Amino acid sequence: MQRCLTLAKKGLGYTYPNPMVGAVVVSDGNIISEGWHQKSGTAHAEVHALATLHQSDLKKATLYVNLEPCAHHGKTPPCCDLVIAKGIKKVIVGAQDPNPKVAGKGIKAMREAGIEVIVGVLQDACIELNKRFYCYHTQKRPYIILKWAQSADGFIAPMNDVKGKVTWISDIHSQQLAHRWRAEEHAILVGRKTVEADNPELTTRKWIGTNPIRLVFDPQLKIKENTNILNTRAKTIIFNEVLTKKEDNVAWEKIDGDNTLMSMLKMAHEHSIQSILVEGGAMTLHHFLKTNLWDECRVILSEKILNGGVQAPTIPKGKKEEKRIVGDRLHIIKR
Repeated sequence: MQRCLTLAKKGLGYTYPNPMVGAVVVSDGNIISEGWHQKSGTAHAEVHALATLHQSDLKKATLYVNLEPCAHHGKTPPCCDLVIAKGIKKVIVGAQDPNPKVAGKGIKAMREAGIEVIVGVLQDACIELNKRFYCYHTQKRPYIILKWAQSADGFIAPMNDVKGKVTWISDIHSQQLAHRWRAEEHAILVGRKTVEADNPELTTRKWIGTNPIRLVFDPQLKIKENTNILNTRAKTIIFNEVLTKKEDNVAWEKIDGDNTLMSMLKMAHEHSIQSILVEGGAMTLHHFLKTNLWDECRVILSEKILNGGVQAPTIPKGKKEEKRIVGDRLHIIKR
């Protein structure tokens, strides 16, 4: 099962809106085949693991999979049907699928076909790997990661910040890590003021990976038309209080101005967005913290001194992990 998790993680950032799944086939104590879900819309892990094996290879085989085989038709056929057709007699499942379209149906179908199914092996680790998928289906909202970099004296931007010019607080190693995080999440979110101040692209320029969906709070539609956030390099959604429309890769979604965050999260859920990396600015981060709408905080602490500026958010309480990123430190806080 640990090997399933290792394989599954290879799909991080590429499988949305599907979960990350690894599959391993074992016979006589040896792994004879394995596979993982590599990209949304393509073959699932079980298909890859079973593709080269004949029924004669599977008479004594056990299939290990970190998430329950699917039981519905999507872009690909149900995996539980394939498992049954292959004649496998035993399946070890890490965790049950939280998607209502599956949610035990795959396990039930295999058991009714006479397959011995054991569920719950390394269950906590299996759920943790697909925490975004579980949050989306059980809490009906994306998994929310708040991220910011702050100076040694507690500021996220200098007082005399020049509009259109980015002042880097973290070092180049932390900047590359932040771009890797972008590639791993389904969407990235900033407020209007961050767009006006930094004119960011919010892409994965410093890391090879999929560009996240760009989300922006712009209540009164004040963002200029030539801003980078509206270019064609990634899908963009502008949450506002004025209108709903779509042009090419950009969508404008009208939300409730009296309940901004919950309205935005509901709309993100309707767009099948499973995770959001919130990169700022200070007011946007503060709103998420104040309303207790977060699952994880990633705070990069630099050794730079700014001697004033925009005050960093207060780091919330939770399960804390600290790491060193060359010159910077990283604090990860989980609920």
